[in-house]
Amino acid sequence: MSATEINLATWPRREALALFRRFQKPQYSVTARIDVTALLARKAQEPGFSSYLACVHAAGAGLHAVPELCCRIRGDRVVQHDRLRLSPTLQFPDGRLGFTYLEWHPAFATFAPPARAEIDATLRRGEMEPGIEGDDAVAFLSCQPWLDFTAFDNPVFDADDTIPRVCWGRYTPEPAGRWTMAVALQVHHGMADGAHVAAFFAAMQAACAEFAP
Repeated sequence: MSATEINLATWPRREALALFRRFQKPQYSVTARIDVTALLARKAQEPGFSSYLACVHAAGAGLHAVPELCCRIRGDRVVQHDRLRLSPTLQFPDGRLGFTYLEWHPAFATFAPPARAEIDATLRRGEMEPGIEGDDAVAFLSCQPWLDFTAFDNPVFDADDTIPRVCWGRYTPEPAGRWTMAVALQVHHGMADGAHVAAFFAAMQAACAEFAP
């Protein structure tokens, strides 16, 4: 992974960034529905297939499809990462919250085995591990399988927190045998507008469709 500094003098988003850095909370969240019919059909036909890891991977595909979601504020600078770690929340057996850090790869077959091993290792350690100190090449992910929510919001560090948050909800049956889930994306408005958010959802939807058996 590497980060490239953006030339703010020529960056098309320089005015938007300057505007929204004046706001107390420039982050906003959008919730939309993703069709997961293909993903669940794959799970039904393939023993050992993890629909959870498939959702993590699809969220990563959506994030990496939008360069603005890989940009981070660093003081007076902005950098763009070429690859993000995915940090989903976990629940330990005693109910405590924990975090793990997964190396994303475009191919699910390459991503899934080490991701599963890292999640298992984190659960065995039983340590919360809240963040990689000084490393902003990350996106925070969470799953809310108990709820089919219509909106979702997350805590942020401060007004310059440009790390995206993605949360997905319960698989929900729809007419004609389809299944969907709510997905919330939280972004910094200095980095991303509505078109970027829509591009994320389109890319995540396309990634979910690729799991068709």
